[in-house]
Amino acid sequence: MHEIPKKNYVILFFTAVTVVVVTFILMNIYNNQPKNYHSVVKEVINEIKIDDLENYLQENRDVVLYINDSTKENHQLGEQVKKLIVDNNVQQYFVYIEKNNDVSQRYNLHKHNLALVAYKDGEVAETFDEPEYTIEEIESFLVRNEVIESD
Repeated sequence: MHEIPKKNYVILFFTAVTVVVVTFILMNIYNNQPKNYHSVVKEVINEIKIDDLENYLQENRDVVLYINDSTKENHQLGEQVKKLIVDNNVQQYFVYIEKNNDVSQRYNLHKHNLALVAYKDGEVAETFDEPEYTIEEIESFLVRNEVIESD
């Protein structure tokens, strides 16, 4: 019977230890990456990029921009807005835009999480950008801008 050199066992041991260490390092890097969050409202409305907004507004003259930073979203309010949109069947009047510096500067938005911008005939009719708000205030905004009918 052929004897296996001890050098091969040492190489196998160091290879196995290296694989385990590299695996833990890569797992740690992966777990420390920023998490991708998603807005619950994006489940029912379309999303566009700010670069595509002009083209979108040429085709859709009456629209509400739902501007949000999904990494900081208030999920309870997001669920309520989603329900409001679905219950009133107004998904076609909304479009989601992820909030970033370009969007904030374009609409002069504050640091608050959620902002709504209503367009009528291709022009900004009203901007809703408050530090805190309730679903009732959002519903009132949508009624004022004739997206939904008042009860």
